[in-house]
Amino acid sequence: MEYETIQIRKIEGACGLCEEYSEKNITTPPKIAILSCEGACARGEVSRRAANLIAHEMAKDETVRICLGGAFTKNIGQRNLVRRAEKCLAIEGCFVSCATRMMQGVLPDLNPEVVLADTLYEESLPFGIDEVSDETFSTYARQVAEKVVGTYIKK
Repeated sequence: MEYETIQIRKIEGACGLCEEYSEKNITTPPKIAILSCEGACARGEVSRRAANLIAHEMAKDETVRICLGGAFTKNIGQRNLVRRAEKCLAIEGCFVSCATRMMQGVLPDLNPEVVLADTLYEESLPFGIDEVSDETFSTYARQVAEKVVGTYIKK
């Protein structure tokens, strides 16, 4: 298997809001960690919205929403939520599976259940988010979220 090697500049300190959220959600038993594609394209937007619907509305007692940037770049609260999770779900915008691959770069043993959001709705979306209506995003995100919750969380 081939790998890319990157260097991430370390910084002092951490986002206080992110750490507060992490502390609040380090629960026993652990929750299901929800990772998401955070891509700038329309498929990433559907994924991001679906992840937020799941973690903040549809299954908020069972799940915790992970800040991908925080978990990937800092070995503190958000990454600890992933480490401790009962299981990890990665809702990916497309087959490139950026969230999964990024997190496996810092947690090599991570084996999330991967959901390709773009396979759960009918229309093939363009790259640009300005080409898709807010109503379409909301509809597709809810479709993805409902399927994920029904299949992986509330079986």
